[in-house]
Amino acid sequence: MKTIIQFIKAAASKLRDSKLQRLGGKEIGAVLDGTAEALGLEGRSEAVIFTAIFDRSCAGRNSDLEDIASYFGCSQLDVMEYVPTLKSLLKKGLVVQTDMRECRLVRQSFMVANYVIGCILENRVPDVREARALAKEFDRYDFCRLVDSQIQDSDVTAEALCQFLENVERDNSEMPLVRDLVAVVPELTARALFYEVCYDFYSSDGDGQSDITRTLDDMYETYGIRFRERKALLDGTHPLVQAGLVEITGDKDGISLTVKGERLFLGEDFGIFGKQYTGLDRYSFVREVKEFVHSRQHDLEHPMVMHRLAERICLMEDSNRSLGNLAKIREIISEVDVRVLLYIVCDACADGDGVSLSRELRALYPVKERNANLKAFKEETHKLQRLDLVEMRTESGLFGEYTSLQLTDKGKELYFEEDAQLFMESTGGKDLILAKDIKEKRLFFTGREGEQLAMVGNALQEENYRTLTARLEAKGLSKGIAVLLYGAPGTGKTESVMQWARESGRDVIHVDISAAKSMWYGESEKIVKSIFTRYKRQCKSSALKPILLFNEADAIFSKRRSNGSGSSIDQTENTIQNIILEEMERLDGILIATTNLADNLDRAFERRFLFKVRLDRPSEEVKCRIWQDKLPALSAENAARLASDYDLSGGEIDNIVRKVAMMEVLDGGVPTMEAIEKLCGEERISRQTGTRIGFRN
Repeated sequence: MKTIIQFIKAAASKLRDSKLQRLGGKEIGAVLDGTAEALGLEGRSEAVIFTAIFDRSCAGRNSDLEDIASYFGCSQLDVMEYVPTLKSLLKKGLVVQTDMRECRLVRQSFMVANYVIGCILENRVPDVREARALAKEFDRYDFCRLVDSQIQDSDVTAEALCQFLENVERDNSEMPLVRDLVAVVPELTARALFYEVCYDFYSSDGDGQSDITRTLDDMYETYGIRFRERKALLDGTHPLVQAGLVEITGDKDGISLTVKGERLFLGEDFGIFGKQYTGLDRYSFVREVKEFVHSRQHDLEHPMVMHRLAERICLMEDSNRSLGNLAKIREIISEVDVRVLLYIVCDACADGDGVSLSRELRALYPVKERNANLKAFKEETHKLQRLDLVEMRTESGLFGEYTSLQLTDKGKELYFEEDAQLFMESTGGKDLILAKDIKEKRLFFTGREGEQLAMVGNALQEENYRTLTARLEAKGLSKGIAVLLYGAPGTGKTESVMQWARESGRDVIHVDISAAKSMWYGESEKIVKSIFTRYKRQCKSSALKPILLFNEADAIFSKRRSNGSGSSIDQTENTIQNIILEEMERLDGILIATTNLADNLDRAFERRFLFKVRLDRPSEEVKCRIWQDKLPALSAENAARLASDYDLSGGEIDNIVRKVAMMEVLDGGVPTMEAIEKLCGEERISRQTGTRIGFRN
């Protein structure tokens, strides 16, 4: 039985210089039929053309139509009737075109595929499916390169280009690029421009753009058409611009593919060219978003700037579907620009900072949209605020104050998910006093003082507090509850606050006044602002509004100083006080301040306190009750005697009681009355304030 190569050799000996005549003869017909059967070809015609190209391929030579005609010893016209047969062999992958850039049939060259030659030498019938898979397919890239070669050929006129494109599109009508583009852009010349822009795009690895002037010069020989096409591109009436496939870039001198254009051109290869957005984590994703917004690509002067932004951001999101947080955000925020702003704030949060509201709005929006968003933020109606994802803070910088945007805890949990705790600002610490940790302590006051303190305590009970704040709000008044306790040291101001907190179940945020002042310029203001920011955050996370306690508040609530001296210290003090005044004006919670120096309090602060309670040094009656409560072993007579003889405050009596307890432990017995009196005499450093009242034998 003959091998495949023997059939081909027999056919070649009959066909070479045959002038393609007498092919129907019995002997040559049998040879051609045997060759076709051995190779799995469809008839004698395929065997004829395949044999000629295989014979030349074995000699390492390509074959164009002229070469094939020379092989048979006939004219090219005789070979032209075999062109459909040649295309059939190409489609099966048995024969390949060696120069994919050549579109003119008479100049195209062909060879038998290496896979097919190998099968023949091994006497195996080539698998057409495998041959087709291994053959270099004429794809979208070859197509665009072919169009570019015609555009760059100075001998090809615009009319000839259109004729060529019409033919090559017809020959490749099933190619997705051609099919999809014809469906959305009917104009042939517009499609030619699109193919050229695609070529420039992928030949520069997705970063290239086409120069408008140079491209139109290459396509058209007449100035009138060039100017008309350029005008249509710039004013947005060009079919490619209207279809959203291309956009004008730079200083209106470049043209590039939009994301939609990239998708149409690349099909299943979309994403392999240009900047890669796949495989990002939550941190690199927001960094990419921010870098795009602040890049030249985000051109605010472009009429389609927000549309281009939406395309790019949706591409980034779609390329990172593995990030579950993005899906959650898209579900609750449909507006792309709002998501972009959130992503930018998230990027800043990852760096432990916030963003300047005005700066980011300037970078993100054209003027009209910028002003609308700024207005929404000021009125606290912006979607990110309504969703409680961001909050505004006033910051101090080198050039003055500015408004920053920061993520709320809810925003951190939404975006950073399991990493959110890394960015949560602690609401605990030594300055947070929990209501459950406060010990009960009996306090004693005069009648009027007791009544005023009881009224405040009742107001802080949750049911009463809600009713009171609702009524104040209904009357258009500030609903914050601010209380000032003032008077001499040791009169129970701080302890009263603690007992109110315990009874009402409210935690206390105790402000460290000394920590609120810094030697660094602007830092004190930031610290004071952060106090109120933290308090608001604690209010949101607590079942009951906590108490913000400024103990010994005269250090920052004192009278404002004149700026005439120009002292930076005076300016800082006044700035701090202005911040506190503003915060008290819009307070939504409970602020209590205590001070020993009420006369030094600024009048602007006085007006903002709803309750002002003065606590004087205790009367003899009150002191007697305190002694009896603290030292039950004292007789009524001795308690009255200590109250009468020593002008001590409740705090000072507490100190003596503690010393008595120490003496009981150290001495193993109850101190005598004389020892207690000695302690009373030693309690006051100043003899004037510690002088005994009256005489005693």
